[in-house]
Amino acid sequence: MPRIEDKRHDKAAAFAQRMNRVLDFIDTHLAETEPLRLEALASVAAFSPFHFHRIFRAWTGETLQDFIRHRRLEKAGGQLVHNPATTVQTVAQHCGFTSAEAFSRAFSQHFGMSPSAWRSGGYRHWDPVQGRACDDRPCAGLDVRMRCEPDRTVAYFRLSGSYQETPDQAWSTCMEWIRANHLEMQPRFGMALDDPLITPPARCRYDACVLLPDGWEPRGERISRKRIEGGIYACLAYSGPRAGIAAAWLSMLGEWLPNSGHGLSEEPFVEHYAPHVTPTGDPISVELCMPLSE
Repeated sequence: MPRIEDKRHDKAAAFAQRMNRVLDFIDTHLAETEPLRLEALASVAAFSPFHFHRIFRAWTGETLQDFIRHRRLEKAGGQLVHNPATTVQTVAQHCGFTSAEAFSRAFSQHFGMSPSAWRSGGYRHWDPVQGRACDDRPCAGLDVRMRCEPDRTVAYFRLSGSYQETPDQAWSTCMEWIRANHLEMQPRFGMALDDPLITPPARCRYDACVLLPDGWEPRGERISRKRIEGGIYACLAYSGPRAGIAAAWLSMLGEWLPNSGHGLSEEPFVEHYAPHVTPTGDPISVELCMPLSE
């Protein structure tokens, strides 16, 4: 018979899957100017609307509307920096604000500076905890290659918290599951879903993913799965200390992207690990893949 601990673990995993579905749903609907209704989000998670608001606040530490507002502003902060040719008004529209004035007011209240000041370099001085300047330095000699990637269906294991800790924890769970399901030869993907220079550490989400073979189904087990969208990606092979990965990303964004003639799409950045690579190794070999707009 299943142990009580196993039943508790299964229930906790099922609960996390339901809540993560809601967070993913919110992320894909941030551009909508109509309010994201509590009833609709409760339905996504299969909770009753009566209980959902309290459950959501306990899970995220915020009310539903505060969480949605912060996500819209955090998304806008990234777009202002990484898509410099896009107007502030267009960024506001893409992030669900009905007017540039309302967006500028909300942005200034949240980040302590106007969208224009943020885009002009103010973002470098933003820290979600202490407000200190970022000291990361980009690395030189980039060999960025562009290629078209297919859609991929992956199983994912998500943790929220500081990126100093959550990747290792997420990969520990993911690798155990990979071995249990004999998927050791499948590629793996890491996805940091939030910008740690903008989003507070407690709300930063990291997904440890493994590619699922075509037609593969788990046996009597519910897993979280999603699609990594295909398209044009800028890819950089990185080998070195894990602590240098953040600087490599910044180099792609700060050196390569402005001179490439391309903009960023709204899909997450992807760390691509070959099957023989342990994602928690140090030093590490990984391909950093940045999604580009058409």
